[in-house]
Amino acid sequence: MEDNLSFRTVLECNHIDVLLDLPELDLEHESNLVLDVFPNECTFTAAPYHARIPLPQPAQPGKAYPESIDYEKNTVTFRVPLEVKTKAVDNDTPSYPYGFCHFYSGPLALETSQELKVLPNPQECSFSQRLEIKEAAEKSDFSAEHYGMDYIQFSIDQLGLDLDNFPAPSKLTADQSYRIRVIVGEKVREQESYTSIEDHRVVLLALIDILLAAVYDQLTNSNELNEANSHINIHRISGTLAYFVEYDSVEQMLRSFYRRSCTYPYYRNKDIALACVKQMLHRMSSEDRKQWIQQQLIHTYEAFKRTDCAVLNHYYIKDFIRYVELGLNEQTLLQCVEEVEKLLPGIHQASLGFGEESLLQKLLHDIMGQEESDSTDSDDYESSEEDSEESDSDNESVGTDTDANPNENVLEKLMNLKLSG
Repeated sequence: MEDNLSFRTVLECNHIDVLLDLPELDLEHESNLVLDVFPNECTFTAAPYHARIPLPQPAQPGKAYPESIDYEKNTVTFRVPLEVKTKAVDNDTPSYPYGFCHFYSGPLALETSQELKVLPNPQECSFSQRLEIKEAAEKSDFSAEHYGMDYIQFSIDQLGLDLDNFPAPSKLTADQSYRIRVIVGEKVREQESYTSIEDHRVVLLALIDILLAAVYDQLTNSNELNEANSHINIHRISGTLAYFVEYDSVEQMLRSFYRRSCTYPYYRNKDIALACVKQMLHRMSSEDRKQWIQQQLIHTYEAFKRTDCAVLNHYYIKDFIRYVELGLNEQTLLQCVEEVEKLLPGIHQASLGFGEESLLQKLLHDIMGQEESDSTDSDDYESSEEDSEESDSDNESVGTDTDANPNENVLEKLMNLKLSG
């Protein structure tokens, strides 16, 4: 009942913070944390709690998800947007759906930050417009210097990454299996939504897009969840999650992954993207592919749940977890995977579209020119020293080994680089 739940509301300039004290809930394992928001009140239901909470100002109707969770105090804070005044002249403005299988519409239930680089109003953009906005942002955000230096460093030491030894996937843990059951159980009365999907191909292209982003994050974070950047990596690399796009083809999805993985994460290199795609292809060929997919989705869910990206769990990740459990079309999935394998060599060799080939040529030219200049100066200095040395240096043992120079092969490696494109 309402008396069992302690709450308070704080009115801010453009939203209301609703703070709930939930001492009887295990917040680590409770996934049904959502407010149903109405113009003048909101309701919260999660056994044993049920409360109707009056709001100090009219709010935007819809769903509100946790803004922050204090696990020590068992307190959850929700951010409820204030009512949006609609303009009479906009009555005929179309509103486009978004999220998993077009399940959602209307304004996002989130005040997005610039850091997230998310499309703030997907309902105002058609799917073709979202793709155009996404590609324009990629071109604007691409850092030639970052990409070029990572290219050089990768040719020397692979940026310290081990691309040949992905850890073998383990079985789902008891906690992960429990989490999946809870998420599926939330919509147990809506199973038909996941079993009666008409166009599985569009759904599966979005799924693969998210899986590749999760694999990229795990590879560059030594297969660990990094609370500082995993959510940013996955969110930014996946065009599905960042711009709510729908891909028309495998080629479009794969090209998007290559462009975004060379634009947004800390390590930016096409060979890392190639390793991630190969890892995905390898796991999809296994009989345990469904469990592997679930592990990547749970990894993403965990990365998002305590961050500003948490709302994406509700628009995409939890629905994908339910889909994989209830309605996954494996035949269509394997057809998409087969297309990925066929198109991969061409996508890998193709230009990203950022003019990166000329950039790399210039960068290599500048570096090799500097190396040659340094080498010439060094030779002149050594010659002048040799002329002034005493003849007793000839008495030193000619069999003495010189110390190995750890960078002696760097120039040779740079000169042998084969640029893509």
